[in-house]
Amino acid sequence: MDVKNENVSRRILEVQRRMADTRADLKLVDTSILHLTLFFIGEVPESMVDTICESLSRVKGSPVEIELRGLGAFPTVSQPRVVFAKIGKGAGELVERAEQASEALSRIGFRMNEQFHPHLTIARVRSRLNMDKLTLFIKSNGDIFIGEALTSRLRLKKSILTPRGPVYETLWEKLD
Repeated sequence: MDVKNENVSRRILEVQRRMADTRADLKLVDTSILHLTLFFIGEVPESMVDTICESLSRVKGSPVEIELRGLGAFPTVSQPRVVFAKIGKGAGELVERAEQASEALSRIGFRMNEQFHPHLTIARVRSRLNMDKLTLFIKSNGDIFIGEALTSRLRLKKSILTPRGPVYETLWEKLD
């Protein structure tokens, strides 16, 4: 589900700039490609795409109004590999949607590796450089208000990795 909102993008860019001031070794997510991953499928043969789309078409629901508030990290704030904006309002709907997607995709052989935690990735940590400053930054922004946005409809995305970062192509979008 894409998150396209100028105010939210501007606020995330502001947070990213401040986070970069920690001089931690980060790869910041381009705000033009912000999205919520409900289920990571991984690499699949082209012949499976239609079957995946058919399965996802059974997932109920429309775009979700979300609130982005606070920063967090995976696996933990003290050992971050991914820095994200937390989802407040709308989190329950996203969990429900992810569970539906997981159930639909499990019928055709895909399994979710980890429990779904609603979040919007804003940076990836490349090394331990200035980790103490990054950890302090995340903790001190644990409740920062970033904004509200309406997500897109459910989409199946293809990720193409390039030296400049990922490029996403929408292969399918739920129309109802």
